[in-house]
Amino acid sequence: MTSALSVDDFGAFFSELYPDHTPFPWQSRLLAKVVDEDWPSTLAAPTGAGKTSVIDIHVFALAVAVAQGKRLPPRRLSMIVDRRALVDDQHAHARALATRLIAPRTPMLSTVAELLWRLRDRDGNACAGESPLLVARIRGGLPSSQRWVDYPNAPAVLCATPEMWGSRLLFRGYGSSPRSWARAAGLLAIDSVAVIDEAHLSRQLLHTARRVSELAAVAEQTWEGPRPLRVVETTATPDSTSGHRVEVDKTDIEKSPVLKDKLTRPKPVQLVTVPGWPRKPAETATTIVNQTVGLLGDATVGVFVNTVTMAVAVAERLRKHKADGRELTVVLICGQLRTIDLERLEIDFPGIFSPDGCPDVDVIVSTQSLEVGADLDFSAIVTELATGSATAQRAGRVNRRGRRDSGPVMVIGPETPPDAKTQSGPYAGEDLLNAWNWLTARALTTEGLAPWALREANRPPAAASRRILLQRPELGQAWHWARSSDQLATDPSLDLWLSDDLDPDFGVGIAVRALPEDPADALDYLRAVGPRRHETFPVPIKTARTALSRLHKTHPEIAQRTVRVRGKDVEPLEWRREGGETRPVVRPGDFIVVDTDAPLFTASGNRKWPPVVTVDMEGHAADDVLEAPAELERELRAGEIVHRIELTGSPAHRPEHAELRDRLDALAELARDKRDSAGKVLVAEWLERNQDGSPMALPAAKLLRDYPRMTDVIIQRDANDVVIRVLVVDGRRAVDDEDMRQEWTANPEPVTLGAHQQDVARRAVALATALGLPAVLVSALREAALHHDDGKLDLRFQIRLGAKPGVPLAKSGANSTPQGVRRARDRSGLPPGWRHEQRSVVDAWDAIGSSRALTARLIGTTHGHGRMSFPHSATELVGGYADERTTEIASMLFDEGGWDDLIERTERRYGVWVCAYLEAVLRAADGCVSAEGH
Repeated sequence: MTSALSVDDFGAFFSELYPDHTPFPWQSRLLAKVVDEDWPSTLAAPTGAGKTSVIDIHVFALAVAVAQGKRLPPRRLSMIVDRRALVDDQHAHARALATRLIAPRTPMLSTVAELLWRLRDRDGNACAGESPLLVARIRGGLPSSQRWVDYPNAPAVLCATPEMWGSRLLFRGYGSSPRSWARAAGLLAIDSVAVIDEAHLSRQLLHTARRVSELAAVAEQTWEGPRPLRVVETTATPDSTSGHRVEVDKTDIEKSPVLKDKLTRPKPVQLVTVPGWPRKPAETATTIVNQTVGLLGDATVGVFVNTVTMAVAVAERLRKHKADGRELTVVLICGQLRTIDLERLEIDFPGIFSPDGCPDVDVIVSTQSLEVGADLDFSAIVTELATGSATAQRAGRVNRRGRRDSGPVMVIGPETPPDAKTQSGPYAGEDLLNAWNWLTARALTTEGLAPWALREANRPPAAASRRILLQRPELGQAWHWARSSDQLATDPSLDLWLSDDLDPDFGVGIAVRALPEDPADALDYLRAVGPRRHETFPVPIKTARTALSRLHKTHPEIAQRTVRVRGKDVEPLEWRREGGETRPVVRPGDFIVVDTDAPLFTASGNRKWPPVVTVDMEGHAADDVLEAPAELERELRAGEIVHRIELTGSPAHRPEHAELRDRLDALAELARDKRDSAGKVLVAEWLERNQDGSPMALPAAKLLRDYPRMTDVIIQRDANDVVIRVLVVDGRRAVDDEDMRQEWTANPEPVTLGAHQQDVARRAVALATALGLPAVLVSALREAALHHDDGKLDLRFQIRLGAKPGVPLAKSGANSTPQGVRRARDRSGLPPGWRHEQRSVVDAWDAIGSSRALTARLIGTTHGHGRMSFPHSATELVGGYADERTTEIASMLFDEGGWDDLIERTERRYGVWVCAYLEAVLRAADGCVSAEGH
């Protein structure tokens, strides 16, 4: 069956994924286009036409190409949309597909999984318990997955917001380590396709991405590897300027009754006026509540408003309203909700995020979060006036499946047309006026806002650009951005290249923890237990700055205990005086950890819903905010906390904590000074006896038994020396720290230098060959792999690794805690910031073959350093451990500008993004070999 797989089998594949459903004709046309030619530049499909299926099409297209021996479509698909909730929805869709491919139960899924494994694994072997499809979510307020960069050959789906994806493409990855920037840039620019959903929301990013696709392979040497970035814009309302496209046409409607009902059933519009809108929020909230109550029936009603403040006010008023003698069940959903809150929603209200909905939910109140792409099917909606395109998107959640005769849309707006001074949330004057006039006309029609009616002359008015001109990146900017390891005078601002709004509002994450009173203890605690995806509130940076500034003004003692986490950098939050006010120093991608006493949140009242959100007004303490312990994440990930036992109250000596305190003392006594296997087995036995229903106690015990040298037991105490926290950490792989991932990965036994470099060389050749790189580049990668750790022969580095005389090591077999690494570095006598890659270039120089410049570059950038310069001179680099020739080479490269010239020459010859891509391939080979303990 495998060899016969073709685009004609897509219907069977689709039906196995979604029983009783067949693909729409346009979806089959898109698949054929991707397999036989390439991704189109435009995908024109009305709201509700099933655009999320591009994830399924991407996966199936790769499988068909492998089966038929055709040139592969891009391996990585990036789904990009300017709505966090939709990013999460697409991520859930991709994760569900990846999960189905782990242990497929149908013939077609088995075939597809087998073919995808041929791409991910060099031998085509499936890894038990893993999927051949990698899935990652990259958005503000959540730690981003780094796993996809380790497998450049694997099929992948990345779900991202525009700024988070775009910053990675431009070598600046918001919220990630600088050492990872080049890897992500190379892999996003080569062998990737970016689908920018509702591209009218991200016009500058679309412009930038298409320019990068042009520049990626601009170089003296013609690029013969995988194709550069492909960019697809999706839109519900294409215009005549759209490029080559696949679109939903009249034939699709005629051939598919299901699609016809979804797109053509009426959505009548009624305009409801509020005197003084939007300057009178109380009156607006009352009107929204009254209109919503009038629409209640046997299905959920949706309410869309323009600000979080209005959403909170409407939800609170609706909760107090009674229908038929009962309180309404009202759920608030906005971009600030934590993953754990969404998970709890799905548990308490099964089906709430599905088209079928949850019959127990009367009303869902949302901001812009759900207006794009969310697969909800409201019986009716009430919405504040927004731009024409935003209103059309909101209407797309009404009668989404076309199973009702119609779906009413109530629009709340002013008594008189908006003027230039009108502002409601992110929407302003002219856009609101154009939308009001358009809606006035649509209210006179039977179809109203039915998607099929909003074409050609009836298209919703596009929002006016907030920019006079869109910026086009040039190679000069790319070369500057690519200096990712240099300390530049000013960090490049990417707003011009990524944002439609020159005053963008990027996100940060806020996590709530019961922090130790001692600031040093709090830092140690967070270094061990950093913010996790499921517990962080994704908050706009403006909101975070305002709320934190108010916190500093009203509760300075709490503000001073607030911690900032940036990658592995955990420090007290810095404060700065600006304009007579103390403001926090935060940047996009940061995580802010506040104590449970911090009044930053809305009140949740005596019911669970709506859940709390961060506010930029006077807030409430987080005493009722679930602290989201590690046990709530069932997925075991190497390098993370797998079990946590702690006292969450303060002070720890309260009587009600006596029993738990005794248990912690007993566990701490077992772990005290027992770093050997025997001591950890005792801890494992204790966990097995004292599970108390924790789902992670047994996995933690198993790690302690099976990998005692790679599993840490961390004991934390308060200022009174009372044990308050015991952590079990899976140390098999430090997944986030780019410096430690490849050098200090914990191994049961030491790894010799020669064996490691040979293993990496074999893996690099296999990986480069599988990726279809030309022979000259395969050879360069092999040579670079064979010499990438030559610098570790430096005697000082071997002392740092604890090597025995005559047996040079690549990696220590010792436990690789950050504290242990620092102690070993201090013993070695190496100067601060010394990099073995810099020394490797010198030691390998005479042994490198014909592609010396490229091979040397790959050696020097193995861990993300040296991407233009290194900090040490020749004398500092070699110390007293070099002969005359070695000193000569070091001086030429690092005293006389040879290395800087080499970096520039390779970027001219191969291209900025191609160099980054080749670096990513070598680093992936090194990282995977290290992760396997070799």
